[in-house]
Amino acid sequence: MPLPSLFRPVVPLQVSDRRILFLMGIVGFVVGYGGAQMAHTLPYARLTLGLTEGQMSLVFAIVRAVSLVGLVFSMLADRAGRRRPLLMAYLLLVTASLATAFVPTTAVYVVTQALARLSVVAVASLGVVLLAEELTAPVRAYGIGVYGLAGSLGVGTGLLLLPIAEQSPQAWRILFALTGLGLLLFPMLNRFLPESRAFRPGKPIPFAKALGMGLSKHFWPMAAIGFFVAAFSSPAFDFVLERLINDLAWDAGAARFLLIVFSGLGTVGLVVGGRLADRAGRRIATATALGIGLVGGAAFYLLDSGWFLAPAIFLATLGATMLTPSFGAQRAELFPTRVRATAGAWITNVSILGSIFGFVVGGILIDRIGLPATVVVLGIGVAVSIFLALALPETRGIDLVRRRAARARATTRGTPPAPPSSPRSPTTPPPTPGSGG
Repeated sequence: MPLPSLFRPVVPLQVSDRRILFLMGIVGFVVGYGGAQMAHTLPYARLTLGLTEGQMSLVFAIVRAVSLVGLVFSMLADRAGRRRPLLMAYLLLVTASLATAFVPTTAVYVVTQALARLSVVAVASLGVVLLAEELTAPVRAYGIGVYGLAGSLGVGTGLLLLPIAEQSPQAWRILFALTGLGLLLFPMLNRFLPESRAFRPGKPIPFAKALGMGLSKHFWPMAAIGFFVAAFSSPAFDFVLERLINDLAWDAGAARFLLIVFSGLGTVGLVVGGRLADRAGRRIATATALGIGLVGGAAFYLLDSGWFLAPAIFLATLGATMLTPSFGAQRAELFPTRVRATAGAWITNVSILGSIFGFVVGGILIDRIGLPATVVVLGIGVAVSIFLALALPETRGIDLVRRRAARARATTRGTPPAPPSSPRSPTTPPPTPGSGG
């Protein structure tokens, strides 16, 4: 396959696809920038706050724990629509990040960043749901990859601006303050961001009941993948600059250059992974991404030479970014409309528990056996995730909007909804008495 074709969608994007990608790209950029600042400024904020590496790992764990509350936004989205909770979470993110610039103590720093992280989690979950329901089926994973690319550009912009944090012991606060510029974009998003075409108000289904109706066979494997990947990737990615600057004694400028160039190159995985998922299927794309990310992430912490660290960063980023569109699309496609946002949020929450687990393990082991050995131990779960991914059903090509509309029309006429077009399709749940599907 010619290389340029890897960066094109399987079919041309429609006007509606371009519109939603533009608007969600703005959201992704701002959230990507704001959500990355805690990790980017770690070497500087940690010293200002007087914390050790192990203590900072526990701070990350606390912040992740609070972000579990982000589930509330997704539960609201399954009852009142996707648009309003998404905008609320976006607004909370930029406000909390702006407030971090003025925190007087470590405790207040933890509170503001916990609120910011809560918002990042909510936007990440709802953004994928809204995109999955708005994008046409043949380009769904590709579009989610483009959305992820916008977020990566936000993260990269934060790295480019990182020299600001080197100007004085308190200059890292400026990077958090810049997130507040996202407030200027809120009026446009509030006016033009559409509600999902797939969403229809209806009687809510408790998620525990939905699991009992047959969805658990898809939920638990996906939740386990999220847990293991987060347990490995959260410490691995958040301690990258810490390892380069404070462990390997790299100059901050050289460390930043290495990350900008090779992690930047690795973000092509967002587009390549999306196209691979749309052409070859979600399962093979997810398993491939997990394998590449595990090799790159472990190599970065086991090797010291810059000649090896550079390709390791590239592979780790490539694997992580390839995973985003394939896993995100499949997560949306495996669950019906009325519980899609809630199911995605619960998977995200299990992933957060995984990141908390990873940081707690880091808090216990890093100061004892070292950062590299700790990351390798956490990588065992990613290897298990590859087999879990291959065991999931294939969902490529499912049209979420038409299926939801067909079920709604059938219920209105008082006739049973049509059966799924494919016997392998997991998106239609068992019927619920008195509901519209």
